[in-house]
Amino acid sequence: MTGRLHVVLLAGGTGTRFWPLSRASRPKQMLRLFGTRSLLQATWDRARLLVPVSRVWLVAPRDLAGAIRRQLPALRADRVVLEPSARGTAAAVGLACRAVEAAEPSAVVAILPTDHVVRDPEAFVGTVRRAARASVPDVLVGLGVKPDHPATGFGYLEIGAPAHGARAARVRRFVEKPKPSAARRFVRSRRHLWNAGVVVGRASTILDELRRHAPRIHRGVTADRAAAWKAMPRASFDRAVLERTDRLAVVPLDAGWADVGSWDAAAAHAVSRGAGPAPIALASPGSAVFGDGRVVVLVGVPDVVVVDTPDAVLVVARSAAERVREIVAKVARVRPEVVR
Repeated sequence: MTGRLHVVLLAGGTGTRFWPLSRASRPKQMLRLFGTRSLLQATWDRARLLVPVSRVWLVAPRDLAGAIRRQLPALRADRVVLEPSARGTAAAVGLACRAVEAAEPSAVVAILPTDHVVRDPEAFVGTVRRAARASVPDVLVGLGVKPDHPATGFGYLEIGAPAHGARAARVRRFVEKPKPSAARRFVRSRRHLWNAGVVVGRASTILDELRRHAPRIHRGVTADRAAAWKAMPRASFDRAVLERTDRLAVVPLDAGWADVGSWDAAAAHAVSRGAGPAPIALASPGSAVFGDGRVVVLVGVPDVVVVDTPDAVLVVARSAAERVREIVAKVARVRPEVVR
């Protein structure tokens, strides 16, 4: 590691996957799916184990600033980087790295999504520090999780030769969200890890990789012109950079990590929410209820998720949970106030 470590929290989101509990003004990371701390607050807690408050940054769309401030009152105002509008994680990462580099040109940054679950924060922190030590100039280091099933919603990192004093391994290839046949092949190979979404490297190196592989996005985050920002393509950092770079390494992460990306995943992780009465279920294995007030009773409906809020109720088969975002688009056309 050539500079001090800074942490950047990615706090954007559209609030569609976890509708109706999440909304455009309250995306997934602001939900308290696990106890009394939201996913955003839990990520802040992990960041504070890594660095002091002065080196924790957050990037988010401008319209989420107020909600974020309410959840993270200790976050310094001069460490908040606001996007003019949401343009994807590639733009968010670039904008944040530009701000960090301006404050400390040699800074190493750890980019942390704020909508993931980590059961063992100390193990997570130790792995991020290991990645930081391996992040020599011109190298990006990702965190990889051993896959336990052929998920198609994750990126896969193919492990290569040891690198950087064996603290990391080179990545031969990064494949984002492969087809089912490829995912099955990757899991069988035992040479692939899921991408945990965390990237560590010098801020200057990340900006250089954007310049090399996504020049329009690089211009958008460095030009200081509204027109350049609006002209950027919307892209994820994984697609724009990680799939294309030849500078990527990986360290394994074993910290109880989970990307709870749908109501099905929430049910699988036995997530529960609400201060109201516990749901009553009869002959409904694999089902889960999320609600705050009313008594919800399930009889003979296995493998469903019920989300009960004051203005909307969702009942979805777990196998169809990924389609919730489609429903949100339909609801928005007839009842826009229910998705805002």
